[in-house]
Order: sequence, then structure tokens, then C-alpha cells
Amino acid sequence: MSAHHRSGLRVAIVVLLLPLLLLAACGSDSKSDDKGAGNGSKGTDKGSVNVGMAFPGPTNDKGINQAHYEGLVLAQKELKITPHIQENVVDPDARLDALRNLAQGNELVIGVGAEFAEAGVTIAPQFPDVQFMIINGQTDDSVPNLHVYGVRQGVPAYIAGAVAASGLIPDLDVKKAGYIGGEEIPPTTQSDDGFKAGVHDGDASIKYVSTIVGNFNDAPKAKQAATAQLAAGADVIFGLLDAGFPGVIQAAEEAGGKAHLFSVIYPRCDDYPNLVGTAVLKSDVLVERMIKDFIDDTIPAESKYYGVEDPDVQRLELCPNFKTPELQKLVDDTTSGIVDGSIKLPEGV
Repeated sequence: MSAHHRSGLRVAIVVLLLPLLLLAACGSDSKSDDKGAGNGSKGTDKGSVNVGMAFPGPTNDKGINQAHYEGLVLAQKELKITPHIQENVVDPDARLDALRNLAQGNELVIGVGAEFAEAGVTIAPQFPDVQFMIINGQTDDSVPNLHVYGVRQGVPAYIAGAVAASGLIPDLDVKKAGYIGGEEIPPTTQSDDGFKAGVHDGDASIKYVSTIVGNFNDAPKAKQAATAQLAAGADVIFGLLDAGFPGVIQAAEEAGGKAHLFSVIYPRCDDYPNLVGTAVLKSDVLVERMIKDFIDDTIPAESKYYGVEDPDVQRLELCPNFKTPELQKLVDDTTSGIVDGSIKLPEGV
């Protein structure tokens, strides 16, 4: 879900007491300010469950971090928990520190994304009385308190590829498709493989180009990559990016606004008129389910993966300008084919 390089970053743990305060914090892009109580702060409500969550980026990125953050808000509202967070944990050593710090005072610690996979394997054995959940992480048979919940982000990317290559998008004749991803982690490579397969299953003659910029939140890098792809003839681009995606939009606008785009996590239909659709991920629903599994003592023994078979969590959603009956039918049929196995995806997607 190659690592960012910002050594020595230490991000303060934030004690979140009210959902309104949590939501207000989304408006801040502070990277390391102390916004609350110190490490390992206990919940103030009697009987509440302390839940720590570490994020590789900012919680206002309109992407994967914000989506999981909102899940924590939802869980605080619906379940009896006291949340603590560390955001912008971009350095590998800092990721170890983040999980270690959160384990001191929280019964459950969640790492958002495959960026925390190695840190989970390292830190969980040191705190056997704390349960760790890493999204798109990795398990270890010798670490029974380490659990993985996954989302197959390459699947809706495949559906987007099928839409892009369908010939059903008005005023779009795709000769070249592009993909731009953030960090080189499994969800990134899986989405790349999925989008490419969807495009080529629809039209094998379409050329394909892929760029990994190394950062989900670096808009200038994303813009540079998109500008290069558009200059080389890309007609459509799928961006697996968070706060970096506006850079793709800016590049498309500066290239004349004719290129069509696909985003992830949050629909951005109002941000760009030729935004075709979004690989939606409802991480708020996912996070609430994860925390409820912990509270109910129903954490699955094996890794738990979600995908388009559960549209409450994941789906390919067309923007209103492109939600024609023909395209919606293609999305529905492709989704059904993936779920029932009649459409075979590349290995690992």
C-alpha cells in the first residue's frame, strides 16, 4: 500500500476527545505539531477502548489517510472508543516509533497502509498484550497479535480500464493510457496491473505507460509525471494518489482539458469536467468494522480482504457527466463478472 525519506520525523500523538474536534483537525496540514496530550494517553471515559492509528500522510489529504481518519471519527461516534493518532509518518524508522508509541496506552493499534507492513511485523511481538491491525500489511505465524485487513485496490482499477477502453465515453478515442502511482507498495503495483489489464482486455492495441512518483501526496511530482504522459500522447490517466492528485488535474487543464482522468478514494467530479470516475474506497466503513471486530473479539484468524463484492466498502463509481446507461451497464457487468469469477484478473490483483 520504496519508502518516503524524511528521517528523524517524530509526530506527536493526538488525543481526540470529540468528533467535532476530529473533523476540525482535517482542515489543518500540520505535519508535526503537538495537537493534544502526550504519548500513550488513556481514554477518559470509563470502560472506553483506547485505539491508536498511524497514518503515512496527512489526515486532510482527500485520500486514503483522510478516509481512514473519518473511520476513526465514525467509530468514536458509534462505538465506545478513545482514539489517538500519529499522522505524516513518512520515514521507515518513524513508522517503527509510531507503532511503538501507540502501543503504550492503547489496546488496539492500526497502521494505515502497506507502508506499515514491516513495522507491524517488528513491533507487534514486543507488545503481546496489544492487538495490531495493519491495512494491506503482512502476517507472521509467530506473531498471533498481528492481523491484516486488506483492500484489493487493483480490482476497481481493472473496471476503470475496461471503461477507458470501451469506446463508450463520448469524445474519447483512447490510443494511449497512463497510470500514475505514489509509493511503490502492493496496492500501487496491483492497481497498475489492474488498470493495464482492463485497458488491454478492452482493446489490446492501446499503448500503456506507467509512472511511480514515490509519494502519494506530492502534487508537483504528480503534475510533472502527468505532463510528461500527456505530452507523449496519453488520452486517459488513472491516478492512485491522495493529495498529489490535484497535480494531475492541473497538468490536464494546462494541456487543454481534453484528457480524461480516473481518481481513487474520494470522487472529484466537481474538480475537473473530464473526471470519468473514481475507485471509491469507503474506509470509514472498513475501520468501524475492524474496531468492532476487536471489541466483539471476532478478529478473523486469517487475513480479511474486502473488494468490489462489497460495494459498501469498494466500487467503481462514475461521475454524473459519464453515468450513461451504457457505461453504467459496463461497470455493473464487469463488477459482476469479477465477483462470479467469469472475468479473470491478473495474478495478485
